[in-house]
Amino acid sequence: MDSDVIIVGAGAAGLAAATVLTEGGAECLVLEARGRSGGRIHTEWAPDCPTPIELGAEFIHGSALPIRRIADRHGLRAFDIAGDRFEHSGTRLTVSRDNGVRLGRVMRRLDPHRDPDRSLADALRALRGVLRPKDRVLFRQFVEGFDAADPNLVSERWLANTQPSVRAVRESHIGRLVDGYGSLIDALSRPLDERIRLNSVVSVVRWRRGRVEVEYRSGRNARRARLTARAILITVPLGVLLAPPDASGAIGFDPAVPALERASASGVMGPVARVVLRFVEPFWLEPSFLRQRGARTLDRMIFMQSSSGLPFRVWWSTYPVRAPVLVAWAGGPRAAKLTALTVGELEQAAVQSLAGVFFTTAARIRKALVASHYHDWCGDPFSRGAYSYAKVEGYRMSALFARPIQHTIWYAGEAADQPASTGTVHGAIASGERAARSMLNSR
Repeated sequence: MDSDVIIVGAGAAGLAAATVLTEGGAECLVLEARGRSGGRIHTEWAPDCPTPIELGAEFIHGSALPIRRIADRHGLRAFDIAGDRFEHSGTRLTVSRDNGVRLGRVMRRLDPHRDPDRSLADALRALRGVLRPKDRVLFRQFVEGFDAADPNLVSERWLANTQPSVRAVRESHIGRLVDGYGSLIDALSRPLDERIRLNSVVSVVRWRRGRVEVEYRSGRNARRARLTARAILITVPLGVLLAPPDASGAIGFDPAVPALERASASGVMGPVARVVLRFVEPFWLEPSFLRQRGARTLDRMIFMQSSSGLPFRVWWSTYPVRAPVLVAWAGGPRAAKLTALTVGELEQAAVQSLAGVFFTTAARIRKALVASHYHDWCGDPFSRGAYSYAKVEGYRMSALFARPIQHTIWYAGEAADQPASTGTVHGAIASGERAARSMLNSR
């Protein structure tokens, strides 16, 4: 055997699992398809910008104990955010004061035990006589943006069990790492440096109980190589598991793994379009600009949300850090359409959307613009989407993924953690650590 365990993927789940395994005395090798560690965490730094540019995961949701624990262990600085949420409607920007209450009203009406299960869209139609139209529209937009989900596909039962995570978002229990999520990846990968093999694209996993053989292509020349181990931990995103057999980045199993196929078929990889706009200065904080928009101050603005038909209806700032950066965000069906655009077209859509939110012209926004930053997670063959959600009758997705297969194949990642943590970094870390402990106990 080349190793006790082979881990496929050097994202948060894979690195967390490798840490637990090595500390538990197991030999492991991590194969990462990209030329960097981090997976769907991708932090960049720009000249003269005081904050990191996050192209992937950015926020710490709720208590997120796995992240806090790693941050304390490695001396990473984190801060919580407690600012204002603004609504764009009519001709004014106003502070949103009751969105959390309205979302909660809808969430409490969802049935965590409904049988048969149904989609959110069907649930909202059935609740028309109980819920106000505006509350139903708001919740639908929230699920599209926060869960990157299609209301016609996402499971009511699954959504009803995500309440802790949703409550944390509604109540602004969110935070950031001062030096970005990249600092967490650096802290996790540094002790594992010799065990991580980058640019290693796994194509086939041949297995029987107690033995796996992994075929992969390595380096710029795509040299074919093989490794053997007693067990394997798969941490690639759900989108990769759902990829067609002949697609770039797809992984084949010989023999097939029906349990893994059933778990994968329970979920959907949600699309997200995210564009980071970097400006000369934060012009939206200038008093003259604010007076013209009917807002006293945007100094404490975290999020802005528009009810209009703009391409990007959700925005956020770097508050409490003062930086000339705003992030455009779209999830769900709206994002699926946006990701078909070119990078230049996406930037233009973001500029036009921001001009609409701020009641100004696209020319004025573009004049202040220095650069835009974007990563196409949907077109990335090693992610094929942003993060996962469960479709109708797939509410047991996380539990199915968390089950080991013949003490030989394990899966970990945000899709395998409890529903309330699906789509989060702390969910991926917790899942990876749990799988690693299970592997150590299995030995």
